[in-house]
Amino acid sequence: MLLEEWEATPLASPLGSVEEAGKSGDSWTRIEVPGNWQLHPAFADHEGYVLYRCRFGPVSPPEGGMLALRFRGIYYSARVWLNGEFLGSHEGYFAPFEFDCTDLVNESADNKVLVEVCSPNEPDENDRNTVGGVWSRWDGMDPTVNPGGIFRPVEVISSGPVRVRLLRAEAHPSGNCRFVARVYSREARSITLKGVARPVGFEAPWTQFEKTLQLEPGETRMEMPFSLKEPRLWWTWDRGEQPLYELRLSGPEIERKTRFGVRSVELRGWNFYLNGERIFLRGTNYLPSDAYPARATEKLFRDDARLLRDTNLNAVRVHAHVAEKAFYDACDELGLLVLQDFPLQWTHHKRVLESAVEQAQEMTRLLRSHPSVGLYLAHDEPFYVVPPRKWTLLTLARTAVEVAAPHWMFWQRRVLDPAVVKAIREEDDSRPIIEAAGHPLTTNHLYFGWYYGEFRDLERAIRLFPGLSRFPTEYGAQALPEPESLAEIWPEGKDPDWKTLNARYCFQPRRMRRYVTWRGDWRAYIWESQDYQAELIKHATELFRVRKYHPTGGAFPFMFNDSAPAISWSVVDWRRRPKRAYAVLQAVMRPVIICARYPKKRYPAGEEMDLPIFVVNDLRRWLQETGWGWELRQDGDLIASDSGESHVPPDSVVEVGRVRARLSGTGRYELVLKLSGEQEASNRYEFRVG
Repeated sequence: MLLEEWEATPLASPLGSVEEAGKSGDSWTRIEVPGNWQLHPAFADHEGYVLYRCRFGPVSPPEGGMLALRFRGIYYSARVWLNGEFLGSHEGYFAPFEFDCTDLVNESADNKVLVEVCSPNEPDENDRNTVGGVWSRWDGMDPTVNPGGIFRPVEVISSGPVRVRLLRAEAHPSGNCRFVARVYSREARSITLKGVARPVGFEAPWTQFEKTLQLEPGETRMEMPFSLKEPRLWWTWDRGEQPLYELRLSGPEIERKTRFGVRSVELRGWNFYLNGERIFLRGTNYLPSDAYPARATEKLFRDDARLLRDTNLNAVRVHAHVAEKAFYDACDELGLLVLQDFPLQWTHHKRVLESAVEQAQEMTRLLRSHPSVGLYLAHDEPFYVVPPRKWTLLTLARTAVEVAAPHWMFWQRRVLDPAVVKAIREEDDSRPIIEAAGHPLTTNHLYFGWYYGEFRDLERAIRLFPGLSRFPTEYGAQALPEPESLAEIWPEGKDPDWKTLNARYCFQPRRMRRYVTWRGDWRAYIWESQDYQAELIKHATELFRVRKYHPTGGAFPFMFNDSAPAISWSVVDWRRRPKRAYAVLQAVMRPVIICARYPKKRYPAGEEMDLPIFVVNDLRRWLQETGWGWELRQDGDLIASDSGESHVPPDSVVEVGRVRARLSGTGRYELVLKLSGEQEASNRYEFRVG
């Protein structure tokens, strides 16, 4: 039974007692649930506490059974009462939670639910009190957005005397499988559960098993191995198929099911192995589909997953948030490997420790069955970080000190991060865990050409320090969105309000000024910023792909999408309109590409150009008799060319030839590369001479 008729009233502080809820007079406002309270005009500017209430009719527990009041999602924390009795509390937005209400429901009168929801304002980027990730004072999200509210459905669930609250399964290529369940009973009893694991939509051996379980009052965790014969393995889309199995658990008045896949994942050094095979991860960073999670529909999540797949990516980093089940389901089906962030970002107050541990366990329990989830990242940039508008010599020095400091020196890395890693591993020891993203000794965030230097400096830096390119999980630059989208926040013909664009829409105009100049032409500014972003992503991604496994294990530009109107690092905006970098990313992330060492921006006249040409093959098969060629044009006229044929081994990088030509005349040059045969591809570079 869904609870849909809700009212709400703002609170200045938390309730001291449930009796205080009756002192609100006539200030209650009808509000939509599921919903986020800022989407209602009466709460548009509110942060902090909101009190929700709902009435539902008389209800009787089933004979010998029980009732549960279930919340699928509240941002950020909640305390719940039913008919004046306190049921309990919960902290964290992404995990559903429920309370046994069998003894508290009215069978002959209306029932009254009261929910105090807290979603506080986070005033300081580096003293956060919530595990909110990108919603906790982050420079890529509008700071006026507060996603507070009951944003997923609330329901009263009727069941028998035993309820399976959670069921998850995982399977190894050997056929060794196990399931984990959390079973709730109001009294001690013995039950027999039967399990059946069957393939979904294909023919393969299936299995069944039986388990007798002794339950104590409350929730009992159970874990049991089972086996599959001749299991079909789950692969990323560029490596194979995505067969899925269904596990159905049943017993007296009990039925619960979950979907799972068969695969193994490992991280050796900084190379990722799927089912024992090394695989280069071509990914990006995925932000919440909408800044207000209540507006994020299943269709939007599935459309986003399809858009990622159509970009030729085989992986995605879910950046500093936990997405909805529909997104992970789509990644399971489409063959996208997920690097899952726990939503810790930058630094936090010590009071979050206990809650972070509990939420890490909840996240892991939620995602454990998804074969697409391949790796956890416990904390994004666990050091002092401030956005550029707050940069001073002191703040930059503090960041540098915390980045370079030993692991034991600061609480975030000494206490918080190891506790979160331990909590994840206790729930799921089948996946690798990276403790800190963006730290020099782990995955790298390489913002050459935005926060520092020019984008071509990246090549020089990793030549000196090869470890910088081991596993880049962020790099990129901001760009303005398409004109139709930009007009919503900065209309054409209107002078730019740099302060508002920075404060509300994430734009960093001072950083942009280093690379793209505002000359008063609104449309030229759009296209020049998009061209710059596209070239930066192309340069870095080709560089990382050519360095595949030596040492680079994957490449994840920042970022894919916007959650709200913004001028940001995204390649598709909040309306899902692609910027020019989207087509570049789609091309440079193909499983097979041809590329050259990136030309310099400008050459002196008379210089001899000598650039190696590479074919990068991420497929599991040989590319036989692969033709390649290049043409060099000066102001449109062909001045040099060459071609050849090569055999390219599976999962390899091969230098197939070289571009050698004397650049005798001044002007605009274009280098065009082509690949023919089983895999066709092309590439082009522009530069100037003189």
